[in-house]
Amino acid sequence: MKKLYLLCLVLAFVFITPPLLVAKPKVRCEITKISQHQLLVNFSWRVTVYSDKAWDGCDLKISFRDKSGKEIHLIHDVLRLKVGNNEYSGTDICDRETWERIDKYVTTLDCVF
Repeated sequence: MKKLYLLCLVLAFVFITPPLLVAKPKVRCEITKISQHQLLVNFSWRVTVYSDKAWDGCDLKISFRDKSGKEIHLIHDVLRLKVGNNEYSGTDICDRETWERIDKYVTTLDCVF
């Protein structure tokens, strides 16, 4: 009985612990205004991700928020990560009023498959 308990404990450790030890990718994001017109703002985004393992699909969301924390603009993209450094960039446009209301942006990366 003691051996069976020990075997179950070892198997649980072997199969449950490794996925928990895999670190989440580290994400850094930069937003830069390219140009501003009477009604629109053109900006670029650059995301650098360091990953310990390869991922086939990760949801990248850059959420622009106002002072109350309400999301007022969103960039969404699906990324494929390789081991090591990964860099992604793009451009987007929002209206000038929205740009002026932005207090901060929150970058999230959810890797599930």
